[in-house]
Amino acid sequence: MRYGSILRVVFLLTFLVFSGCVDRPPQPTVEENAIKKVAPRAYHSFSFNECKPVDKTRMVKKIDNFVIVFDPSASMTETYEASNDCIACHDHYKDSSYAEKHAVKYGGREFAKQDDKLYTARCNECHQDYLFSKFKFAKKLATCFNKSIPDLELISALRTFGYPVYSMLGNGPEEYDKTAYDLSLRKIFDADGASPLAPTLTAVGKDLFDHPGKKAVIVISDGQDMGQKEVLAAEELKARYGEDICIYTVHIGNDPSGKKTMKKIAIAGQCGVSVSGDDLLAREKMENLVREIFLIKDSDGDGVPDFKDDCPGTLPGLEVDENGCWKLVVLGNVLFDFDKFNIKPEGIIILNQVVNLLNKHNFLDLHISGHTDNFGSMKYNINLSKQRVQSGLNYIQKNGISPKRLSISWHSFSIPVATNDTVEGRSLNRRLEFTFKKRQD
Repeated sequence: MRYGSILRVVFLLTFLVFSGCVDRPPQPTVEENAIKKVAPRAYHSFSFNECKPVDKTRMVKKIDNFVIVFDPSASMTETYEASNDCIACHDHYKDSSYAEKHAVKYGGREFAKQDDKLYTARCNECHQDYLFSKFKFAKKLATCFNKSIPDLELISALRTFGYPVYSMLGNGPEEYDKTAYDLSLRKIFDADGASPLAPTLTAVGKDLFDHPGKKAVIVISDGQDMGQKEVLAAEELKARYGEDICIYTVHIGNDPSGKKTMKKIAIAGQCGVSVSGDDLLAREKMENLVREIFLIKDSDGDGVPDFKDDCPGTLPGLEVDENGCWKLVVLGNVLFDFDKFNIKPEGIIILNQVVNLLNKHNFLDLHISGHTDNFGSMKYNINLSKQRVQSGLNYIQKNGISPKRLSISWHSFSIPVATNDTVEGRSLNRRLEFTFKKRQD
């Protein structure tokens, strides 16, 4: 073979190898124009238009105080990367056309190979934004969280740790104001320093000392450079406030050690949860967390949560006591004519409502108490209040309610609810009170 012919063969083989025509399967392709038409996707950003107060229909306030503990330490300046949980959920790459569909829809790179490890690396590489830190992501998350809190009367505070060390933003625990809280979050300008979460949790315990009621502590952090000290600090906080406090943690990033620590901190609170910040990108999951922290179910809408409501199904608009049972106060002149104890037609209507409620909820007992104004002697009013209470009791019994479920007392003018020095005050004191209570078997 001539030297020139040899050169031609070598050239041809070289061309075939580098052109990918030798034993290489065709790769998914994406039209360049299709990619250019798609606006770059802001990876893991919150749509603030969707960040709005959660619906609190048939729910009531669960807590009275909350503190967000935000981490602006040095580790939070690192590039934000999706958590492993987030990466694992992207199993659609097994579809041979996934790469092309993904690139066309989002403007990302195609992933031709089906290797798990390579895909995970490529996924991170595609979505990484070297100007988008964990700090920036966490700040956006906290802002959306604040916007999602429903309108409630709360005491709130915001603490940071890192540099400056465990600082309080704002004026300390004060009445919660969404706009003011948002401003405090925006004042967290930078991240630096170590991660002194343990002394921060101790400081939070002092912040809440003068504020009674249920409390929630929400820690937003990557959990890095933390360990047993932070868990012990959370346990001490729990020991100090017991059932009145719950601890929630939101883990930022994909550090497995940090995730483990954040979970232990939440467990130390015994009634909170630990979630990944990535999960909260889904509006539904953000709403679920906010409801978990701030609200509790009130199925009948009477303002008393289900777990302590002795009278579920109370009709809307009825005044209830702290146990969720109908607290019926009826003025004496509605049930009876002045200085009489025979029940008036208007009174019969009310007593029928009482009977209906007792028939509907056979686990309820009823106590009727009688009261008068101070017109006349104590002896006279004792007898009058007793006669009126007895009239009510007799009517309810005659309508089928067992005497075992009923009790009465009479008090004359010894328990006034208003002044007896005016006509209006005396009319308020002339009353019968119907108190429903769950039977204690």
